[in-house]
Amino acid sequence: MERKDIEEKYTWDLSKIYQDPQEFYHDIEVSEQLLDELTSFQGKLTESIETLLRFLSKRDEMSMLVSKAYCFAHLNCDVEPKNQEYQKMLATVMSLIQQSSVKLVFVDNEIVENDEKVKEYLKDDRLKSYRYSLKNALAFKPHLLDKEQEELVAKVDNISELAEQVFDSLRLEFEDVEVNGQKKTLNQATLNEFLKNKDREVRKQAYHHFFKEYQRFENTFASTLSGVMKKDAFYSDIRHFDSPLAASVFNDDVPTDLFFKILDKANNEYRYLFHRYNHLKKELLGLDEIYNYDLSVPLVKSVSKKFTIEECFDIINQALTPFGKDYLAIINRAKEERWIDYYPTVGKRGGAYSSGSYLTQPYILMNFIGDYNSLSTMIHELGHSVHTYLSSHNQDYINSNYRIFVAEVASTVNETLLINYMMDHASSKEEKAYYIYEQLENCVGLIFRQPMFADFEHRLHEMAKNNEPMSSKIMTDLYGKLNQEYFGKEVKMDELVGWSCYYVPHFYYDYYVYKYTLGMTVALAIVKRILNGDTQQVERYLNFLKSGGKESPVDLLSHAGVDPLDDAIYDDAFHYFEDLLNEFEKLVK
Repeated sequence: MERKDIEEKYTWDLSKIYQDPQEFYHDIEVSEQLLDELTSFQGKLTESIETLLRFLSKRDEMSMLVSKAYCFAHLNCDVEPKNQEYQKMLATVMSLIQQSSVKLVFVDNEIVENDEKVKEYLKDDRLKSYRYSLKNALAFKPHLLDKEQEELVAKVDNISELAEQVFDSLRLEFEDVEVNGQKKTLNQATLNEFLKNKDREVRKQAYHHFFKEYQRFENTFASTLSGVMKKDAFYSDIRHFDSPLAASVFNDDVPTDLFFKILDKANNEYRYLFHRYNHLKKELLGLDEIYNYDLSVPLVKSVSKKFTIEECFDIINQALTPFGKDYLAIINRAKEERWIDYYPTVGKRGGAYSSGSYLTQPYILMNFIGDYNSLSTMIHELGHSVHTYLSSHNQDYINSNYRIFVAEVASTVNETLLINYMMDHASSKEEKAYYIYEQLENCVGLIFRQPMFADFEHRLHEMAKNNEPMSSKIMTDLYGKLNQEYFGKEVKMDELVGWSCYYVPHFYYDYYVYKYTLGMTVALAIVKRILNGDTQQVERYLNFLKSGGKESPVDLLSHAGVDPLDDAIYDDAFHYFEDLLNEFEKLVK
């Protein structure tokens, strides 16, 4: 579908960011002037608390404008990648970001070199908003290089992002899939629909047509993926971290043990539950042999749900009622004020995300096709957007950006409330089984599959750290092996499964995927209390959404009523999956 064929109300309205290119370039010009002013602080940044405060305030002003400009440019590029005006805007703002990184490299060095003076300043309430960020800057002292080396690192930062930029710019075209004698379009948005088709030949054809394209460009993808891993290993090495993982969790302000705790629970202690689930699928589908591309076929065949966008919002408003009218008002503003770009179009980026800046509304990109997954994706991304909105409206700019580590909590709480609502309002035993199945699939994706992804990503990082070869064959063989272990001996792996590693964008995000598992386990704990009528939990949770990034993730979650370092919340999550599986077996058998 072409973008011009979509009704305006189903596209996002970016004119509220900038009416025309002149406004965009005006902000760029102002930002450049602010950057020049900021560089004048070099050598005297900490000479007084007043000087430091003036610098920090002016830097926030520039950062807000740059973030606004970046938001506008990248959102437009993601839906109109061939528009060279937008590509020019994106290149302009990226260049400015690179310049600011180089010109302001002196900041951390001067703060660390004058750490005793800065610690004294921090006792003054005038720096109250900056306490957490400045304490983090001081904590980075063992990993900070001298000024000349920091300047060199800053200059190559932009080059180091080339692998991610290449991956983001790749737009593959796939051979059509034949369904009942008709050619159907295959892309990232429709792949899952084909994999749900009752005809195994359709599923196999879709899987092969999709991933053979990744195989065709395997050397390109291998170069980009290995490039990311080598970049992470390089930065962790020069900054004197023990490993890329150590560098990542330091930036997240969480302990390394948390990563391995999550992996051990999913990949060792409770993996037998996933294998049991796959055995049930094979039994219910009546297949002598089951392949990985068979596992998306709905097990409850009598229920088929389709939703319009308007119906989705009606359901979302009901499911999120426990959060109150103020929360729901933000949800409905997203619809009425066109924060969302819904439908897949030619050239549009695949998947879904929520993005925005302190000076804009949060915007959502989707590829809506009207199934339950579209509804679930919508409420998921709205969770991110409300989190962003509440953070921006309750925190100063410096504390508004919450870390990725806690980002998935808000989205997953929404998804979990939705599925509970759908199960509670099922009109039949079959419909209830359908939604239990959807929740089982959601749990599989978050508490089983993401840790498998994390294991793969960690092994690649370790290979890069140890200077081991990382050819496409090495990576695809490893991914194929891990998938076989993950799915269990009863599930056969398609010959192209190894190349599906190139399809996962989160491998480019530096130890992101395990955070989905954390989000799910925390969400289950929070939702359980909310549905049990715990009004204090609702209040704690909403305060968590308003807190942005003013504290460490562990502290933020603890204040929300859930300790992510407690084994019990992970055990409870897998027991929840087991209870669902038991109930599902009773219903379908």
